[in-house]
Amino acid sequence: MEGILQLLKFTAVGFVNTFIDWGIYLIVLKTFPAESVLFYTTAKGFSYFCGIVNSFFLNKFWTFKANLHENQGNRFIRFILVNLVGLGINSVSIYVFLNMEVKQTIALFSATFITFLFNFVLNKLWVFRKDKMVAKTSRG
Repeated sequence: MEGILQLLKFTAVGFVNTFIDWGIYLIVLKTFPAESVLFYTTAKGFSYFCGIVNSFFLNKFWTFKANLHENQGNRFIRFILVNLVGLGINSVSIYVFLNMEVKQTIALFSATFITFLFNFVLNKLWVFRKDKMVAKTSRG
């Protein structure tokens, strides 16, 4: 049951992250109007990073309730690595689906679903896993 609850929370965090990502992107474009692909790309990178930072904290404290005593710098690096690999999986997936002539909307949802599963599993089992030392000492 805990895994299902974590999956639902992870999904909710994903929606919040998307809202933050898109919201910051649109605010930056409205605040600093520019007609440059480089500016749009930089703004999108910044807004996506804001979503990642939010995701780290919400997943750490709410979804997976990770131990506060572990080295958080290492945990954040693992989190960033998972997200970068996830981004690669997402990009390759959509490329493959579109080359297979799958409709764009279906390709988008399929690539997102594959990436979502990858991110959830690695966040649960690697990034936010319960520290084995803490579990051993808490049992006595």
